[in-house]
Amino acid sequence: GGGWTPKKSEGFFMLTQRYIGGSYLANPYAKLVASPYATVTTTNIYAEYGLTNRFCAIVYSPFLTYVAQQSGIDSVGNTYSKDKAVGLGDIDLALKYRFLDKKGFNASVSVWAGINSGNYYAGATKELHLGDDDFSQMLRLDVSKGFKKNYWVTMYAGFNNRTNKYSDEIRVGGELGYNRKDKFFALLKIDSRSSLFNGSRPDTKYAGIYSNNIEYFGVSPQVMYKYKNGIGLIAEIGFALHARNIIAAPSFSVGFFYDLKRKVNSNSSLIQP
Repeated sequence: GGGWTPKKSEGFFMLTQRYIGGSYLANPYAKLVASPYATVTTTNIYAEYGLTNRFCAIVYSPFLTYVAQQSGIDSVGNTYSKDKAVGLGDIDLALKYRFLDKKGFNASVSVWAGINSGNYYAGATKELHLGDDDFSQMLRLDVSKGFKKNYWVTMYAGFNNRTNKYSDEIRVGGELGYNRKDKFFALLKIDSRSSLFNGSRPDTKYAGIYSNNIEYFGVSPQVMYKYKNGIGLIAEIGFALHARNIIAAPSFSVGFFYDLKRKVNSNSSLIQP
C-alpha cells in the first residue's frame, strides 16, 4: 500500500472479518442520536498484484455483507422496523502506477472504480443497504517514505466523483508504521472522508455504513504478524472522532494475509518491495 507497489508477479492478499454495531447514529448534523441497535458485518477480500515493477491492480470486495436492524424509536422520533439482509457488497477496482522512487520517497497515482454491486434496497423493508447504489470514480495520490526499513510514513489524498445524485467526496489520510524483523508490524492509520454536499439524494435514516453525505475522521490502530511462507494474522480497531450519517460505534477487524514474494529473503518487506 501507500506509495509503494508490488514487484511484477508479487502481491499482497488479505481476508478479514469486520464488525460495527451500536445504539447510536451520527445524524445528518453530525450529532449523536440514540437509536435501536444496528449492525453491519462484512467478510472482505483485499488483493494487490504487480503487473510490472511499477504498475499493479487492486481489488477490494466485501463479498459477504450482513446488516441487521432492531425495532424501536430513536431519540428524535424516527421509527425503525426489525429487519435483516445478507448478500454481496460493493466492489472497488483500481489500477495504480508508482511514478517516483527517489531517496526513500515513493509516490503513486491510482484510479478507482466503485461498482454498485450491493443491493441498496435490501431486507423486508427495502430500507437496509448492502451497497450505496452508486458508481463512483476516484483519483488518488499516495506518497510514502521508509526509514531504515523499520519505520515508514505515508499520506494520501483523493477526489471521489459520485453518481446517482450522491455528493462528491474528498478523501485524505495516512499512516505511521513500524516493522520488526519483517515479522511484526504495528500501524496507526488515519482516514477522513468529507462530503462536498453537492448531491440531491436524501440521506438515509437507517443506521449503517451507506448513505449520502457520509463523513468521518477515523483513527485505527492495527497489528500484523507474519509467519513463515508469507502467511500472517491481522487485527484492527477503528474509532471515529467525527462522524455524519453513519453508525457511531467502533469497528473491529480480524483476519489473515498472504505476502507473495518471488524470492524470500531477510530483506523482504510488506511495506517496501
